[in-house]
Amino acid sequence: MAPINPLDHLAIQNVLSRYCEALDTKNWELLHKVFVPDVDADYPFNRTLKGADAVAKAIQGRLGPILTHHSLTTSSITFHSDGKAATAVTYFLGCHFGQGPHEGKVLQAYGKYEDELVVRDAKGGDYEGVQGASGVWRIGKRTVRFTKRVGDERVMREF
Repeated sequence: MAPINPLDHLAIQNVLSRYCEALDTKNWELLHKVFVPDVDADYPFNRTLKGADAVAKAIQGRLGPILTHHSLTTSSITFHSDGKAATAVTYFLGCHFGQGPHEGKVLQAYGKYEDELVVRDAKGGDYEGVQGASGVWRIGKRTVRFTKRVGDERVMREF
């Protein structure tokens, strides 16, 4: 078993947080610093997304016109024995704020992200804020599971 670099834990947390930042700021290009180019993703609204571009396009189509706020809560990160891959389970709360006819309403989504991550070389020494990590971490496989959605689903399609 390879020794685990403790800075990799922080680097993975940063990648998970970067995902929320991309969604809430509508910076879809930032998702390419979250996922590997050929990511496999399973979202409740699209079960068979293949590739970072497909994920970005699907999320943009769903959340683009909606004001959102995503928060991460409990997270468990387990490194594989080689130290080059990890599994993360992270609980989230996503708030979707109504606009137009739904101003003042909120749809809240509770759930968890189940991720398989891999480490890649830091190109040009860019460790994305975690100097000393083994490299940059990216999600290679993501499954999103909802626990509960509370509020008016029309917030997502009527604005």
